[in-house]
Parts: sequence; structure tokens; C-alpha cells
Amino acid sequence: MATFEYQNIFGQVKLGYVIAESQKFDEWISFMQKCLGLHLAEHTEQQLSFRIDDYEKRFIVQRGDAEDVTHIGFQVENKLVLEQIIGRFDQREIQYAIGETTDAQARGVQAFWYVQGPKGIQLELFIDEVRTDQPLTMQSSGFYTADSGMGHVAITSQKPEKMIRFWQEFFDARLTDTVEQKINGVTLDVTFLRLNERHHSIAVAETRGVHLDPIRTSIQHMNLQVLDLEDVTMAYQRCKDNGFAVAWEVGQHTNDREVSFYVASPSGFEVELGWAPIKIDEATWQPIKHTSISVWGHQPKPPSKVHKLMHEFGQISESLKKLRRDEYSPID
Repeated sequence: MATFEYQNIFGQVKLGYVIAESQKFDEWISFMQKCLGLHLAEHTEQQLSFRIDDYEKRFIVQRGDAEDVTHIGFQVENKLVLEQIIGRFDQREIQYAIGETTDAQARGVQAFWYVQGPKGIQLELFIDEVRTDQPLTMQSSGFYTADSGMGHVAITSQKPEKMIRFWQEFFDARLTDTVEQKINGVTLDVTFLRLNERHHSIAVAETRGVHLDPIRTSIQHMNLQVLDLEDVTMAYQRCKDNGFAVAWEVGQHTNDREVSFYVASPSGFEVELGWAPIKIDEATWQPIKHTSISVWGHQPKPPSKVHKLMHEFGQISESLKKLRRDEYSPID
């Protein structure tokens, strides 16, 4: 058997699509289309799909009870990159499989390969997307994707070292920077990893000391990047007008300089809508630690007393449950 040769694949992987499972189709249509400004491309009894560019599908909601993100698709540059990642899975004896043709069609890709990733999220790899020349009907002026992919995801982990190592070992993720932030008396450490020119495609958050995971959902938030600052402010107002809970007011981050706000999705995880994050210059970039997450803004929206009590009780209960439940990791 030929010896496997590692080839660096940095810059050749990007976030392609996100799939959530929910029963709240009407709320998701209102949230994505009316509030955040995406194009509703598909509405069947079993699936919704939304567009932000000429890819046929970017965000998908499938009928189910999870109320959570269940699958994340990453686009790889070509067959050689795919073989490199799969070869690394083989080296570590991590099982993977190829998706069914009907499932590929549901994702708007020609074919995909999948593996059970950190926290049990199904990670999917594809090369060729399905595109459409149908015009977009959106309240937003547009979304930035290109070589950076469609945005990023942030994940809270009880096993942050293993999760970070997973992205570094299998996808050649690079450390961009870290943020230390105290929230409600708890110190949160966040590691930002990039797969390409985007400041980060993956953020891994951990609570200092005892690693808790107070988030019910598998991701804390996903990010979409709009083309104009006005897209942020107008979407912010539409979210408030339509009764969706803004979690963090408009602000600007210290590290990627993105101007954004966060809003709770119908399934509970948050969506960050942002504008103008920096791109990384690989020749000059040096990772540093930031001691705050925002330059200005991003203040938590004050909840009602009842909501605050229920939210805090729910978070504490969920943390205690997760202390008793092991978090899945593909690597030892």
C-alpha cells in the first residue's frame, strides 16, 4: 500500500451550506425572508431552502424535531483536496460515507461525502455545487461569499482542545486570534480559526476552568455577511418589527472588525448578520489575544424579568445535564 502523503489544503475549503431541522416552517420563512432578507427558493412539505447568491441552496430547513443545526456542508476546491481530507480520515480510522443522490439534490450539490464531526454535527464535503440563473428576490442588497464561503459558525465546547485539533489536523485550519471575555461573571475564551481568507470560518468557545456547554443547540450562532452597512441596520429594524428577539445589539467586533447584530432564530441558535469583516493577509498576520469581544455596541438586549429567570434556569439546567453527558469527538 502506498504511503499517504500529507499536502497542505489551507485556502481550499470554505463553508458551503447549513442545514437545520425544525417544525417551525412559517416562522423560518418570516425570519429568513422578511427579517434577514434572504431569497426563499424552495417551499415543500418537507424542506425550505434559501439563496443568497447563484448557488441553488445555501440555508436549508428540513422537517424534524431537533430545532437545531444538524448538518454543515464545506466546499472543497477539487478532487485532490477531497482525497486529501478523506485520506486523513483513513489514517485516523474515522468512518465516512458518500451521500445518497436524492440527498445531494436536496442540498443543491452534485455529490457529497459525510462524517460525524465534533458534537455529533454531520460534516459534509462537496466539490461541485448546483447553480441557477434565476434572479434573486431579496430585501438585502446582496451577500458576500466568493472565495471566503458563506460565513462562519461558532460552537461552544466541553472539549475545546480536541475540537480545535480536529479542524487543524483535517482541514489545516490556522489560528487567527483569540478573545477573552467575561460575561455574567464567567470568563469565556474564544479561539478563531480560518480555513481561507475569511477572518474565521470556525469559532470555538469555552468556559474557563470547568468546561460547561450552556447552549442547548449544537452551534451558538451562524454568520452571514451582507454587502452594505444599510443591510445590517434595515434587517435589525425588521427583526424588531416582526417580533424576533435581538440577542445582541448592533456593534463592531475587536478582532475581525465586522459590524453586526445577533438575533435568535426560530430554533434557538443565533444568526449574526454582519458587514465588512477584514480579510487576512497571510504574509503579515500575527495572532494576538483580545481582552474584549467588541469595540463598541453588541450590548445584550435586556430581557423581561420572566424571560431572564426562565432563560437562566434553562441554561443552568442544560449545563448540569451536559456535565453528565459526554461530548462526541471524532478524535481521541
